Order: sequence, then C-alpha cells, then structure tokens
Amino acid sequence: MEIIQQDIIDISISVGSGCEWRGRGVEPQWNNYKSQKAYDRIERHHGPKKKPSTIQGRAGSTQDEQGQWFKTENWVEAEKVTPKHPGRYIIDFKRPIGRVYHPDGKITEDVTRAVVVRNADGTLKSAYPVTDGVVLK
Repeated sequence: MEIIQQDIIDISISVGSGCEWRGRGVEPQWNNYKSQKAYDRIERHHGPKKKPSTIQGRAGSTQDEQGQWFKTENWVEAEKVTPKHPGRYIIDFKRPIGRVYHPDGKITEDVTRAVVVRNADGTLKSAYPVTDGVVLK
C-alpha cells in the first residue's frame, strides 16, 4: 500500500491503533470491523451490504461520487496504514477494494484507492473507495 496524498492537521499528535487512546470512554476495538466507535459511519454509508440503489441514489442527490467497499476488513487495513495523525489521506491499496457510483449513473468497478479521514482521537470520520483522479480538497 502507498499513501498517495495527505493533509495532516497536527503532526504533533499521534492517534489511532497502536497509539495511546486520547478519546472518550473505552478505546475502540481497532481490529474489529464491526467496532461502532471506530468504523460505524463507514459501515452505514459505504459498507458492502449497502444496496447499490441506495448508494447510487445518494450519488445522484448529492452530485458527489460515492464509494462502496468490497470487504469490511479493508477499512481495518486502511486504519492500520493511515498515518497516525488527524487529517485526510488517499491510500492506494494496489489491488481492487471497491467500486464508485457516479452521479450520472455510471459505476467504476475495482478501484484501488480510498480516502481516509482521521479524527483528532484517531477514529475514522470517513473512509471510502475513490477513483484514481480524486484529489484531497
């Protein structure tokens, strides 16, 4: 895997799996793809069990591309390789990890990259597959 782009918010803070937990309550179960504390939003909006029509509908209504993971284990892997600082990242897995639904109804299969947004406590605010041409905003 390779970090393609990064926008680190605070390099002085180390967060995420393998780092001291800085958030509230019990530390997330980083290795468990079902961990709501670490990955809930990803599962609800970009998980492999989401109906394609739901994701396509969101792409059409938001006019933004919407990614869907093939496997839940991939977002656990993404958390592990994402730099341990709050920020936004694009990671290339160098293998197919998902598909992207476009607002015009097209679907790009077998994308290899994902955007990962890490919160100040290390949890993932968002993580979803993207096409090769996507750049961090």
